[in-house]
Amino acid sequence: MSYKEYGNMELKIPEEPTEIKKLIQLVRDRLSSDDRNSNINYDSLAVWSCNSLPKFLWKQWKNDLKQRGITWQKFLRILKLHTQDMIGWALKSTITWSELIIKIEKSIDYYSTLFDLGMQ
Repeated sequence: MSYKEYGNMELKIPEEPTEIKKLIQLVRDRLSSDDRNSNINYDSLAVWSCNSLPKFLWKQWKNDLKQRGITWQKFLRILKLHTQDMIGWALKSTITWSELIIKIEKSIDYYSTLFDLGMQ
């Protein structure tokens, strides 16, 4: 793991979780194949299935996030803002792992400041 400093926060950048990426792809493929006649886009559901990616990142960053006043619930609220980015990384290959993490870090830095100020 390497370290990345952005703003007030320094977080470890974990290795890309390719097993989680494959799981997300599998879930989306299964949902899509079970419902071929539907126009439903299962991408969002797939990236949030089992909270695999949030759990992985929380495990890596929990101590640092808690020091910034970010609870699991607040972390999920922040990650929800990046659903399309997670889809881009896991399903569409329009964003790299590093780019995804940098976007998430920027939001964590921004929102942890708001949480510190009591603006939730």
